[in-house]
Amino acid sequence: MKPSLIFITVTFWIKGVYLSKEKEVFQSPAEVLSQPNSKVNLTFTHKIPSYDTILWYQRSPGDTSLNLIGYVYLKSPTVESAFEGHFKVSGDGQMTAYLHILNLRHPEDGGEYFGAARIYAQY
Repeated sequence: MKPSLIFITVTFWIKGVYLSKEKEVFQSPAEVLSQPNSKVNLTFTHKIPSYDTILWYQRSPGDTSLNLIGYVYLKSPTVESAFEGHFKVSGDGQMTAYLHILNLRHPEDGGEYFGAARIYAQY
């Protein structure tokens, strides 16, 4: 699965495709062109029967680390405190989850966005 991308100039460009050879995961839309102060919705779908959690990550330009935005475990969404009020997650961790960017900001929201599926593990 390839990550979704946001390039910032005057508009935002978001791209998302899958890398899974078995086509078990899919991230979309393929491309979106959007302006600052607009809303963007990304979708992540998986077909892995035992997985029950979908996580959303952001990687900022020039940074190699991934920042966890939030996740959906079964039907219970959680957004990390640093992203509350600006991002929302929804859906079902067993199949499809959504990342909602509520109000695109320049340059904070630039970078790559990744969806990932896993089996929930309590730490």
